Amino acid sequence: MPEQQSQTDLPPMKKPGRILELDAIRAISCLNLLLFHFTWVYQEKYGFASDLGFTFPYGKYGVQLFFMLSGLVNALTLLKKRNPTNFIVARFIRILPSYWLVIVLNIVLFSTFSMYHETVELGATVANLSTMPMLFGYTNMEPVTWTLQIEMLFYAFLMIALATGLLDKPMRTLMVAISVCLVCCLGFDKFALAYPDSIWNGRFRIAEDLFFMRNLPLFAMGILLNELRCKRGKPWVLCAGMLASATVFHLIDHRGHNPVATVLLFGMLVAGSYGKIPILRWRPLIYISFISYSLYLFHNNLGSGLMKFLESCGLPPLGTVIAATIFSIAVSAAITRWFEQPITNILRKSWIKFTSRRPANSGQSPSISGASKAS
Repeated sequence: MPEQQSQTDLPPMKKPGRILELDAIRAISCLNLLLFHFTWVYQEKYGFASDLGFTFPYGKYGVQLFFMLSGLVNALTLLKKRNPTNFIVARFIRILPSYWLVIVLNIVLFSTFSMYHETVELGATVANLSTMPMLFGYTNMEPVTWTLQIEMLFYAFLMIALATGLLDKPMRTLMVAISVCLVCCLGFDKFALAYPDSIWNGRFRIAEDLFFMRNLPLFAMGILLNELRCKRGKPWVLCAGMLASATVFHLIDHRGHNPVATVLLFGMLVAGSYGKIPILRWRPLIYISFISYSLYLFHNNLGSGLMKFLESCGLPPLGTVIAATIFSIAVSAAITRWFEQPITNILRKSWIKFTSRRPANSGQSPSISGASKAS
C-alpha cells in the first residue's frame, strides 16, 4: 500500500517521535494484499494449473486497515504542519514518479503478453496517468491502484477542510460528513432497487466515487483516533465518534466486511498508535514498510506474469507463489533504492530551493521532510 510517513532511508529502530508499530501495520496491510492477489485473485483471473491447497480471500481487510491508518497519520501530519501547500506537494513528489513508472510497465506488459487480456488505448492511458481513471469511466491498468484514487481524494478533502477551518473542529465536521454518507448511500441503494435501469444510478455512482462515501467513515476513525492521541477533545466524545463512524461504514458497506474484524483491526491500530505492541517492531516488518509503496504498486501484474511463466515451466502453484513473493520484494527494494528515493530526494530539494527564494513573510517553512506519504 502507499506509505504515509516521509523517509529517505530505512528508519532506525527508534527514531525520536516515530511510532514503529504504525510502520509495521502498514507492512501488514501490504503483505495482506500481496497474499490475496497471489492466491485468491490469481485463481479467479487465471487459474492455477493444479490445486494450490489454500487461498487467502481477505484482501479487503488490508485495504480497510490502510484507510484507517491513513486517516490517522495524514491528519497527524497536516494538523501538525498546517501547511496545505507543502502537504500536497509532498504527496505528489512521493506518489507520482513511481506511479507513472508502473503505468509505463503495464503498457509494456499489456503489449507483450496476452495473458492480461488488456489492450493499450490512449484515452485509458491518459486517464490512468491522472491516478483517477474511474472518475473518467476507465478501469485501473494496475488493478490495485483503485485505492490510490481514494487516497488522492482524501488528501483533497483534508486540504479543503483545513483551508475552510473545518479541520479545527474535526469531530463536528466528520459527524456531518459521515451523516451525509449514510443518507446518500442508503438513498442511492434504495433508488437503485426501485429503478435499476435509471441513468441516475450512474450519476449517483460518480458522486459516491468523487466523495469516496463508502470509505470516508474509515478515514474518519483514524482522524478521530489522532485527536484522542493528541488529547484534543473529550475522550468519551471522540470514542463515540469512532463508534459512530464504524457503524456507518458497516451500514453502507457493499463488500461484506465483518464487524468483528473491524473491531480487531482498529484495536490493533489504537494499541499500535500508543506504541503498545512491541512485537510489531520486528526489523523485517519495518523494512517491508520502507519499500511498501513500491511493493504495493509493482507486485500484482508483474508477479502474476511471473507466476504464469513459472507454471508453464512446471513449477507447482505453491512454488510460484513463493517465487513471486520473493521476486516482488526484491524488485520493490531495487525500485525504492535506485528510482524512488533518488527521484524523491531530487524533487524535494528542488521544491525546498524554490520555496526558499520567496520572501520570508510569504508563507510557512518550506520544509516538507516531515510530510506524510501516500495509500
